[in-house]
Formats: sequence, C-alpha cells, structure tokens
Amino acid sequence: MSACSARAIVLTALALTGACTPRAANPVRAVIPRGELQLAANPTAVLDSARRLMLTDSNVALVSVDTDGQPRVRTVQAFVDPVDPLRPAAGVTVWVMTRLTTRKVEQVRRHPQVTLYFNNDAAFSYATIMGVAIVHTDPEHPGAKRHYDADFAQFFWPDFPRDFVMLEIRPRWLEYMGPGVPNDRRNWRPQAVTFDP
Repeated sequence: MSACSARAIVLTALALTGACTPRAANPVRAVIPRGELQLAANPTAVLDSARRLMLTDSNVALVSVDTDGQPRVRTVQAFVDPVDPLRPAAGVTVWVMTRLTTRKVEQVRRHPQVTLYFNNDAAFSYATIMGVAIVHTDPEHPGAKRHYDADFAQFFWPDFPRDFVMLEIRPRWLEYMGPGVPNDRRNWRPQAVTFDP
C-alpha cells in the first residue's frame, strides 16, 4: 500500500469518526447525526430510565480523543446534576473530578467532544451520552461546588484551590436501551433523545 493510500484511509476514518477535524474540535458547530438516530417516541420515559441507570452506575467509562485521533477510555466517577423541568439536559449533565496533570484534561481541551458509557450488565441496559466537555478551574463555580466536599478536595487537589479542575459534560444526545425501552428490532439502534446546545 502506498503512503498516499494509507494517508487517504486514515483521513477517511478520521472524517467518519469526526476525530481531529476542525469542525469536530468546535463544540458550537458539532452536528447531531439525527438521520442515523432512532429518536425516542417518548423522550421523557427514556430520560427517566437513563437517569435511574446513571444514578446507580457512578463508575463509568469516559471516552476522549488524543492528538493522533485515537479514542482513549478510562473509568471515572460520574456526578449527575439535578433535574430541571425547564432544561431536560440538566438531569443528564455529568461532572467528573480529575487532576490538571491527567491526559484527559489535555485531550478535552483539544477535542471537547466526548462520550460517557453507563451500563448494568444484570439488566442488560446501557446509556451513552455524546456531549461536549468543559474544563472548569474555578472551585467557586456553582455547578462544581454542588458535587465536591472537603474530602474530595483533599484527595483530588492536594494544592486546593490552585490545582482544582472538574470536567462538565453537557449532553448533545443520549442513547438508552433497557427494561421498558427496547432498541429497534431491525437495526438494533437504541432509543435516542437530542438536546439543543
């Protein structure tokens, strides 16, 4: 295979995944792939079921993209925001505590589009959140303060408040499959709910 052919294959793969392209790195211009989603007939039921799972599965997979376009997965502890009847996305917005020195912080600063994966093997259910990660370094941010206390601060940020950092993952769309919310029988796609930016 020639170098040009190999480069074309890599560029095609990156374009299909949205990795490391200028459009993908800009959360404002990120596109929700509505045409490929199995939009939920009852979004409220999907969100309620997904939120129940999210509150019971706090150790979840966070997927970010590195500078080579390689997806990276690690386990993080998820803190879910409270429900706001006026903003459906609020009830599935997730906060993650981390350190400034971690690779995930560098990765989301370069490529803020991320995915969170919650699951319950016993119930054969899962939820994925495709969203945009925002790096917060102000410990007084009201959203951040809701989720940490002195014990968390001591563990995550030994030089608190100077080394404080949390990621806020705002959902663009969510997919869920589980009891009472089946996937599509033909294409196996889970039911999806989209959110306005």
